[in-house]
Amino acid sequence: MTAACDRPIRVLLADDQPLLLASLRTILDAQAEIDVVEAVEDGDAALAALDRRLVDVAVLDIRMPGTDGITAARRIADRASPPKVVMLTTFDSEDLVRAALDAGAQGFLLKDADPAELATAIRLVHEGRSVLASGVTGHVIRAYREAVAHSAGRISSRARQGLAMLTPRELDVLLALSDGASNGEIATVLGVGEATVKTHMSNLLIKLDCRDRVALVVLAHRAGLA
Repeated sequence: MTAACDRPIRVLLADDQPLLLASLRTILDAQAEIDVVEAVEDGDAALAALDRRLVDVAVLDIRMPGTDGITAARRIADRASPPKVVMLTTFDSEDLVRAALDAGAQGFLLKDADPAELATAIRLVHEGRSVLASGVTGHVIRAYREAVAHSAGRISSRARQGLAMLTPRELDVLLALSDGASNGEIATVLGVGEATVKTHMSNLLIKLDCRDRVALVVLAHRAGLA
């Protein structure tokens, strides 16, 4: 059981491949802190399941018959107190990544990921963090650069105040992050330990009122810093 909650994380699985669906359920149910409360084979069934079950994290296949995962994610986002969403796909496509994030997904994983990676992603997303498969991070950066290109410089007064409060080293971290650098790469460039980078990252999230790394990248581009 995680320290963040006193009960298992309630998970909904939706995938149109019965064998994969059964395998995922078996793998996740073996985790003490995860409880698969529903396993269904399409988006319509996933939405119906949410009407009868309390769910913390919905794991959705992107391509399913009828209502696909992205459409289901959009409808989930419109619900009161919606569960977090992790998208699964066999396709490393920039268009799919963009559509999944636009639909409100907090996680995006490829189906060939290690099973432990999915369990970890569910835990992190449940804690409010975003999770991206390493192979799609570049797609995300490019997609958000395009998305904010038409709104560069338009940021809230709270964000402006936060930027004014940044230390020079925090600004260095933000600039490196906006260029797509990982924590390890930022540590190497700045000549500091990775733990120090994580501390700066936490400070950036607080000062700039951002929920995750992607939001920090968006803000940096909107502010014209990147």
